[in-house]
Amino acid sequence: MNKIRFLFIFLIFLIVYPLSSESENLRIKIPPPAFEIEQTRSDPNRPTRAHGKIYSDPIIDTHAHLYPPREKGDFKDDSDWAGSSDINVGELEEIIDVIKNSGVELIIFMPTPNDGIRPHQELGVVKRKMIRDLDKNRVKLFCGSNYITVWLDSAYHNGYSEEKLQDIMKRLSKDMDSGEYAGVGEIAIYHFDKGFGGQNILEFPPNFEPFLRIVDLVAKKGMWLDLHAEPVDPEGKSYEKEVFGGIELLYQRNPNLKLIYSHTAMTNPTNARRILKKYPNIMMNIKIVKKHHNWRNLEPIVNTEGELYEDWAVLFEEMPERFMIGTDSHFGRKSFQISKYKKKIKRMRRILGTINPEAARLIAYENARKIFK
Repeated sequence: MNKIRFLFIFLIFLIVYPLSSESENLRIKIPPPAFEIEQTRSDPNRPTRAHGKIYSDPIIDTHAHLYPPREKGDFKDDSDWAGSSDINVGELEEIIDVIKNSGVELIIFMPTPNDGIRPHQELGVVKRKMIRDLDKNRVKLFCGSNYITVWLDSAYHNGYSEEKLQDIMKRLSKDMDSGEYAGVGEIAIYHFDKGFGGQNILEFPPNFEPFLRIVDLVAKKGMWLDLHAEPVDPEGKSYEKEVFGGIELLYQRNPNLKLIYSHTAMTNPTNARRILKKYPNIMMNIKIVKKHHNWRNLEPIVNTEGELYEDWAVLFEEMPERFMIGTDSHFGRKSFQISKYKKKIKRMRRILGTINPEAARLIAYENARKIFK
């Protein structure tokens, strides 16, 4: 009878005080954004700068992906996966060749936010190290997202154990101390399906305590963190207060946090300027998206013809020391032919040629060279 009574009381306790409950993990409030948000979506037909002389100096690409093996063509013997020795090295050598031939001095490979859902995601770590070892002067790596981001999303929605969080923190600390990585990322807090074919949705707020503790650790180690946070979803719903308030929360906790805000923060140039003025430790990377239907609410920097919008050009020239190139190329994805990379870089050279030469050099490689070389 006493055992039944104990079990009953224990069940009541779990209902009232669930382990790792949402209320417990969100006890830290998101502060208001530290700047006034411009919520108006930019006119896609606004003025642009016509292509001028193509930029021809070196480029450093600070944001690219190399997918884990997942299909027969990814393995050298066209068989099912048997181990890391079966990774198709010829494909990796082909990738290195196209990077060299594109005039890219350095590229940084990192896991995607959704790498954690892939069956061979741990083999992806091996694959990225293999391509780095093929050309250590040209390839650097970021770590972490494959075992962090999908787990954070699941932990927020389904609960988690402190033991598992500690395991992740220990692995991240070991990775950051190893000397093999230049930073951590691409970590995502809001990552929606933008119509690319059923993207896995990642959605948890920036005041989720395990996320904050991971960011605290990255800041303590003095590493760069590449963050993906979509302030507007594909239906046009705004998460701007949560996202930009979350950035303020991160800097209240860690004033020295070194943050790379992916894809020009996926916001308009007015907000981007206000973010950069408020937070001197934030850099942004630049991505070209011509297919606006996939990126309409996330403020593409070019029109559908690939011409740079004038308001973005003005900001790049006004604050050139705060931007870097980040093509967001997805090597190893079925829809991304290796040859596409050269075209991506050519498009980037076109828009760099529309801004003044000093700003173009800073954005193309000088800023990244100071940070990563």
